Amino acid sequence: MSEEQPSSFDDETFAPVEDALARRIAQVASELQGVLVPLLEQLAGSPPRPMRLTREHPGLGLDKSLASRLVQAAKAESDMQFLHLLPSPTGIRMLLERARGLTDRALLARADEAVERFQSLLDALPGGRQALDAHMGESSASIREKREHIARQASFKAVSFLFGHYCETLATALFVFPSRTPGFIDVVEIHRRIGLRRLTPSAQLPLLSVHPGREPQEDEGSLDATVAEPDGPAMADVAGHAGAHDPADFLIAESSSSPLPPVQVEHDGALATFLLAAGMVDMTPLRLTTAFRVLRAEPVAQQAPYRVLRNYMLHTPCRTLVRDVWLADGLWPDAFPQVGYYLPSPSGTPAVDLDPAQPHYRRVNLTTRIEQRPHGAEGFALPGISDQRATLERVIARAGQDPRAFRGWRCEMAYPVPLIEMKLAFRFAGT
Repeated sequence: MSEEQPSSFDDETFAPVEDALARRIAQVASELQGVLVPLLEQLAGSPPRPMRLTREHPGLGLDKSLASRLVQAAKAESDMQFLHLLPSPTGIRMLLERARGLTDRALLARADEAVERFQSLLDALPGGRQALDAHMGESSASIREKREHIARQASFKAVSFLFGHYCETLATALFVFPSRTPGFIDVVEIHRRIGLRRLTPSAQLPLLSVHPGREPQEDEGSLDATVAEPDGPAMADVAGHAGAHDPADFLIAESSSSPLPPVQVEHDGALATFLLAAGMVDMTPLRLTTAFRVLRAEPVAQQAPYRVLRNYMLHTPCRTLVRDVWLADGLWPDAFPQVGYYLPSPSGTPAVDLDPAQPHYRRVNLTTRIEQRPHGAEGFALPGISDQRATLERVIARAGQDPRAFRGWRCEMAYPVPLIEMKLAFRFAGT
């Protein structure tokens, strides 16, 4: 071990440093909860209420925000949750200083000592409170989810301004079914942008990119880097007509705002990208639905325990992201979905062989719940989008498939982070 590299063990106990830090955090959390909960109950009743702190003890001079946070922490179910919800040491000291003469002196003295140990812990952590919350999030799903939500919401506000556009809801549905070519599968993917807004008149909104002989990239999907052979993957419209290149081939007019917007085509070598051209802010449609098909997208046969079926790269900031995946009945009966989030590779090409169930240095600390949907068209419905079921039924019927003959899953995220690679994979229990 080089001198510049810090040791991973504590010199006195030979225990991992992370274990020692976890014990210290747990001790601070337990001490604070042990003294502050009784103190708050003396001042604000049992259970404590913010109004009692602000109205019954006006001499405390606590504002509603601080009082609410203190009471919320007092109601935590665990000491770690308590520490996560607790205000900063400065806010706690404000309470203790103003509570003198209103409660037990010995209890206040123990609280002072506990707050000092809390401050010492934060001072010892690079990053302070943020580092503490991140560490606690490693062992607490609820803490991690809350911190993630706050971070994603802040990111949405920033990138919406920088990109010059955003979408209230982006909903995608990927249907996988046997191809007309034996031994392969086809996929149909439907993308719906609900509440699409342009903030900057000069902003161009990418909708769909097509490369001859390669898999399409719809707003955020990844291109297949392998040039198709005659019997390999091929871009098509929903009905399966290969060679579709006109924007009208991919727009679903009856599920979009009317009139349909003019679409501009930009060429970068052989790559053609369909864009909503720059224009006035109020010219952007509220709804836009697009769909495409990939013929012979994948072999049916399974030779590995998992398969990354889709790589997404979100280019449109949105408040809500919903991704559905639907397998035709009888296809891969032992399959179940997994999702992983990654920084893009240095070359920009997705590393499709990464296993979402395994750690990786590019892995991003984002989590998504995947829930199984009711079987068939009943599971297509999406709260808040009244025509979602009808749209999916209509499109998949055009592909020659029975909407009732699919089983599916849904993952939903508030404020997804743009430009992060999302891998949708299937793991096979029998492999």
